[in-house]
Amino acid sequence: MFSVNELLNFLIEKKYIEEKPAEVDGNIRISKFSSLANPTKSSICWAKKLLSVNEIPDCAVLICLLEQKHNPDLETIMIHVAEPRRVFGDIVEKFCPENEMSGIAPSAIIHPSVKIGKNVFIGPNCVIGEGCEIGDNTRIDANVTIYDHVKIGKRCHISSGAVIGADGHGYFLDENKRYKKIRHMGGVTIGDDVDIGANSCVDRGVLDDTTIGNNTKIDNLVQVAHNVVIGENCIITGGCQIGGSVKIGNNCWLAPNCIIKNGVSLVDEVRVCMDTTVIRNIQKTNVTVFGNPAKAIMPFYLDRCTDI
Repeated sequence: MFSVNELLNFLIEKKYIEEKPAEVDGNIRISKFSSLANPTKSSICWAKKLLSVNEIPDCAVLICLLEQKHNPDLETIMIHVAEPRRVFGDIVEKFCPENEMSGIAPSAIIHPSVKIGKNVFIGPNCVIGEGCEIGDNTRIDANVTIYDHVKIGKRCHISSGAVIGADGHGYFLDENKRYKKIRHMGGVTIGDDVDIGANSCVDRGVLDDTTIGNNTKIDNLVQVAHNVVIGENCIITGGCQIGGSVKIGNNCWLAPNCIIKNGVSLVDEVRVCMDTTVIRNIQKTNVTVFGNPAKAIMPFYLDRCTDI
């Protein structure tokens, strides 16, 4: 795949390291990426935390923390960096880029009014409704349903089984005390660089659009109800339930299976822990909340401690 020299030059170019480590054989070839559990002599691994000497893998290269010690019995090349996860992600993107996909599967059903950008991939059995817009370089995997009047930005990835733009769960009692559905006349607007995981649902708004900001990443099996507004660069992990008309700021993190009550607002930089239920507005930034009901327990970013 690539040589150690190519790897080191890339890391220097990205300013992850200042110079090549001494006495390193730059001609060594790296043939694969491996986990710590399954290293090989020709693979590159990474460790997000400090390892004991005996835990260091017998691999070609290990991307590790600055404080990581070496095992003198191994020939593993240690590359010490401040953020191994970020560095490893950039290495993968550089040397093992994802294959670009474009084209429309013959079995896809697309309304004639749909506007499709350049280099878009639409997989088998997708259904895309009237008035939709799909931005350049967006990938829509098999069996995705996109209802009418949904706008999806550039470089998005919608995974299989997702449903975008279905009606939300909105009803009212008629004169006979029977529930009747409220007509949903809004749509869904999705920004650029957004990921939506498999079997997740994003409901259309009643009047205004449900909105997802640029670079937000939504995991599998997430429910985003009608009229929700999610900011930019958020992480929404598997099993989260976001009630109707919720507003989530920028740079927020929702851990697995958390619940955000309908109508609640979260400001920027709020982290919601696993299985937490948020029933009131969170009005302080840089905060982590936990429990049912949610309570502030610590800052989001420890290096920017504030009174929580």
